[in-house]
Amino acid sequence: MAKAKDKKSSSGVNSHLRARLAYLHNAASLLQSVAVSSKKPDDQRADNGNPEISGSTRIEPHVLRLPVEVKRSFCKRCDTLLIPSVNCTHEIRNESRGRRKPWADVLVIRCTTCETEKRFPQTEKRSKKLAEHRKEKAQAEKPDVK
Repeated sequence: MAKAKDKKSSSGVNSHLRARLAYLHNAASLLQSVAVSSKKPDDQRADNGNPEISGSTRIEPHVLRLPVEVKRSFCKRCDTLLIPSVNCTHEIRNESRGRRKPWADVLVIRCTTCETEKRFPQTEKRSKKLAEHRKEKAQAEKPDVK
């Protein structure tokens, strides 16, 4: 029989890449906030993505899977860092008749730079799997013996 392989902890795997990603994302948010505060109101829509800001979206996707928060914080069309109520709007839409279906809620993020909309379904977390239910039930039925 083959030996059972030990599972390595994921804390050290690609830690340098995760640190670089976090640094680039923080730098992008800082540069975006400085750029927005120094702009005139007329110039806000003229920026078509800052090449200095879009660096954290250029990390090779096959090297490291980007966290959902990072992926959703950049516009896929113009590579602008999306900051709510500064250069994007957040809106929850429910296109069902009379908003009767609560599971049909969709978060729509609109980039004000390029007018692109990103849509994310707002669903509840899935319920626990049957195996997890059985484990909890078995633990609840076990009497504590001391």
